[in-house]
Amino acid sequence: MNPPRLFSWRLLSWLALYFVLWTVLPLWLSASYPLDVVEGIYWGREWQWGYYKHPPLSSWLLYGFYAVFGHVGPYLLSQLAIALSLWLVYRLGRQLMSPQRALLGSLLLLAVFYYTWPSLEFNHNIAQLPVWAGIIYAFYLAITIQRWRYWLLFGLLAGAGMLVKYTVAILLLVVVLYSLLSPQRRLWRTPGPWLALLLALLVFLPNVLWLWQHEWLPFTYAQARAAEAESSGGRLSALGFLTTQLLNHLPLLLILLATRTSLKRLPENTDTAALALPSAQGQRFLCVMGLGPAVLVVVLGLLLGIGLRDMWGMPMWSLSGLLVASLIPAARFERQYPRLLKGLAVWLLLATVLMGSYVQWGGQWRNKPSRMDWPQAALAQQANSTWQALSRCGLDNIAGDYWLAGLVATYPSESGQPSVMIGGNPAYSPWMSAARLQSHGSLMVWPQGEAPPVPLLDNLPPNSGLVVREGEWQIAWQKLPKRAPLTVQWRAYIPQSCFKPQP
Repeated sequence: MNPPRLFSWRLLSWLALYFVLWTVLPLWLSASYPLDVVEGIYWGREWQWGYYKHPPLSSWLLYGFYAVFGHVGPYLLSQLAIALSLWLVYRLGRQLMSPQRALLGSLLLLAVFYYTWPSLEFNHNIAQLPVWAGIIYAFYLAITIQRWRYWLLFGLLAGAGMLVKYTVAILLLVVVLYSLLSPQRRLWRTPGPWLALLLALLVFLPNVLWLWQHEWLPFTYAQARAAEAESSGGRLSALGFLTTQLLNHLPLLLILLATRTSLKRLPENTDTAALALPSAQGQRFLCVMGLGPAVLVVVLGLLLGIGLRDMWGMPMWSLSGLLVASLIPAARFERQYPRLLKGLAVWLLLATVLMGSYVQWGGQWRNKPSRMDWPQAALAQQANSTWQALSRCGLDNIAGDYWLAGLVATYPSESGQPSVMIGGNPAYSPWMSAARLQSHGSLMVWPQGEAPPVPLLDNLPPNSGLVVREGEWQIAWQKLPKRAPLTVQWRAYIPQSCFKPQP
């Protein structure tokens, strides 16, 4: 029997169609960006070396795509991150097994839930997916080919990964443990690993300096998030974390069951080269890198009582598809290959239909808006028209409720994009200052009720030179026409030099 054809126009066309649909359907069907997209855009606009929750690289990329491609930019970036992850996993697979198995292993990643539904919302977790795959791939090239350029590539990706999200340190710890506990430990006697370490530190250094200058704010945030998980389950949160990771593999498991695909580990003395399968060492590499990070955090969670958030596991499964592909017996692979692709196609069709239906009608079914159902356009237009009616100057910044303020700030506007002044701790918005407020003023928005604390505004002196006006908007829900209008209260702080006296 002839081996399965590696690539075909049909396969490439279906993949392209899938990524196009997941880019344009959210754009067409949603009324607002998801929360993390809103947050990432208004962070990235400020070009800081860090933010109070996360390091900066993901937000820079998100804002860059938003600035270049407009409203579709965040959705495009998210799908490019998924596609890049698949390509990097395929390249790694080519080093370990036959091209057909490598391709199948990369495509089966789309049967891991993390690679489908969560990609609606580009955030630091989505940004990590290609980073983890790239680090593993570069590390494998470095320890097998042992050329300086691969060690430098590994160091560059490791440093960049730490600028995406600090949980990349979990993968780097597994990498170090693997290098010390395997025959590759002799490589520590060569310059390669040390060059990689030096480059990674140089890339990461600006964020370290920012952390030091800003009292390590992201770690305070991470500690609070872990405490939430710990308070809800203690050490049992580690078991909940593990259960969630298994559930995210449910589509993949169902495809294997539906196609009657059996997995079997080959004996140690098998001629794997003749079967185009990973060697025993290659299989160990896949297992350690593919399973090690999750095992490590679960063990730490159980032993130390560290609260684990389920989404922290999102980037840890980039090798799940390759692990499955490597365990399909050679005698059955040619028969199972097309069956598995068909099973994957059914899952992706189902996921796409469910995604489109949820984004379009989910809020109406629940009679409750999701983050993608808010009237972002109407809210932003109302904010800009109110400000223009009161001020001759442009809207420099917006404050108050972080969600409403973010919606206004991230909607494309001819007058430009205002900064967001996050409520609570002034350290959360280091780009804002009392001097900037006195020069440019601010517009504060919040849901009906008591205004949230914004210290820089609350502590303005009586002689600040700002004219204060306030009012209320009633904004209809575009996606939920039967719902009562959204009531938004506002307060404008306008510099005397910009104020338009009302007739």
